[in-house]
Amino acid sequence: MAMLLVCSGGVSFRGVSKIFIALNLSLHLNLRVPSHASVLVWMKKQGIANFRERNFFEKGKWVLIIDESVQFGNKKLLVVVAVKESEIKAGSALAYKDLTPLIIKSSGSWKSEEIGAEIKSCINLENVSYSVSDNGNNIKGCYELTGLLHIEDIGHKFSWFMKQVFESYPDFEGYTKHLSGLRGKLPLSKFAHLIPPNQRIISRFMNLTPLFNWGCKVLRLLDNNLLNAEEKEKVGFVLQYRTFILQTNHLLSVLNSVQQTLKIKHLSNVTKKACLRKLSEIQDKKGKEVTKMVKEYFENTLCKLPKDKKILCCSDIIESCFGKYKEVVKSNKSVGVTDLCLTISCLTSFHDFQNTKNSLEKVKVKQINEWRSKNIGESLLAKRNKLFRKVG
Repeated sequence: MAMLLVCSGGVSFRGVSKIFIALNLSLHLNLRVPSHASVLVWMKKQGIANFRERNFFEKGKWVLIIDESVQFGNKKLLVVVAVKESEIKAGSALAYKDLTPLIIKSSGSWKSEEIGAEIKSCINLENVSYSVSDNGNNIKGCYELTGLLHIEDIGHKFSWFMKQVFESYPDFEGYTKHLSGLRGKLPLSKFAHLIPPNQRIISRFMNLTPLFNWGCKVLRLLDNNLLNAEEKEKVGFVLQYRTFILQTNHLLSVLNSVQQTLKIKHLSNVTKKACLRKLSEIQDKKGKEVTKMVKEYFENTLCKLPKDKKILCCSDIIESCFGKYKEVVKSNKSVGVTDLCLTISCLTSFHDFQNTKNSLEKVKVKQINEWRSKNIGESLLAKRNKLFRKVG
């Protein structure tokens, strides 16, 4: 239960103890209360236990999902997980339990050759059908060196299409500039309730939907005369972008629907037809430019594999793993990458209670230390402590 609270509930390690105490007080359960240190060790043991030997992957074909984190301190974290190709079925999006951790390792930077060498050390490339990832230059370089077939992640690909079409479009520049101005001026004013959603600086084209949803709602408020004169003055600029906002919001809605279909049913000739029917709803000029790019993506991706294959084309599950890890370390990011990244591996089997029992009994603390030394090295926190111990 302690591990579920951390992995599923986003509870901090110290918060777990407090929840056990609250359960005992309110429900008279008389549970033993684990310390945060115990929960930490349990998570790491389970994380170690979920890795598999190289020969485990010799049965059947596998799909790899590869990603690297943003900088944690002075290091980046490379994560590679494997999914059994036979488990990719229409009607079911990937879940944590479908993943088998292959690589979780930190480095100051990851070169193509290094990524390729790590993958080869863990799995025979002949057992890999294809790999799913974004278009990071180092990961693409790894595919060129190893000969791995690359399926581009739809989330990143669709956002790239939007960037190509809209980045220098005057209406887009004008609209987002107005939104940025509101976010700078309104937070401490009486109009704070009108502030538009935050816009990401990195990969900003991946979360445009909230910005255009906000614009549509403000248009409806104005059309129905539900704002006072002062509020109208602050947000009245949206009227000059009415057509652009409505058309782009519709485009984003259709693209999100297409992505949802592909995440659950995966890419095949059948899902391609269903997605093209949705895309046919888009009639404006800019939307048609994006639609054309999406169609080309379908054609290029489907021709890479046999026609009867259901192709996994979404790496959201690994993004979710990174998100869980960031939740665990958010209270103290200055420590950099530590063996807490074993949380990512732990996610893949915390639903299996018998497996958890076996893992906690068999994995020794010595194995955690050995894994840390091999895959993490000296953390930023360890370096800092080592330096300041010199002065007492």
